[in-house]
Amino acid sequence: MSLKPAAFLAIAVLLAPAAALAAHGKVGLWSSTTSTTMPNGPPQTHTATYCMTAAQVISDAPVADNNSGCSYSNVAVQGHTYTADMICTFSFKATGHFRSTYDSDTHYTATVTIAGQGFNLTNQIEGKWLKADCAGAAH
Repeated sequence: MSLKPAAFLAIAVLLAPAAALAAHGKVGLWSSTTSTTMPNGPPQTHTATYCMTAAQVISDAPVADNNSGCSYSNVAVQGHTYTADMICTFSFKATGHFRSTYDSDTHYTATVTIAGQGFNLTNQIEGKWLKADCAGAAH
C-alpha cells in the first residue's frame, strides 16, 4: 500500500497534540510544529495551535484524540519524559512509538515513529506555550 504525502501529513497533524499531553506543561494555547520525514518523499512541515486543558496538564498518560484512530499502551513517565506505544486503525493499520520531553513547562520536543502496510514515517515535533487562554486554538 502506498500513501500519498498528504496522508502522512494528516497523520502527523492528528498526533501532534497528543505529544504535549503530560503533567509538565501549562494550561492554555500551544503551538506545535511537526516536521514529517518519510522514505522517498520530501520532508513536510505543519504548524497548528491547540488548547491544553487542566485535566491534560495533570495527566501522566496521553489522551487519545478520537479523530486520530490511535490508542496508546505501555505508557511510561520518567521525570519530564514520557513514552508510549501506539496502535492505529485508520483505513489501514499502523503501529508506532513516541517520546516527549519537556525542558520547561512552556516547551517540549517529541519524536513519533509510525510504520504500517508498506510505509514508515518519523515526526519531529516542537511545542511552545503561547498564552493562558485558548482563544485562537485550531484543535
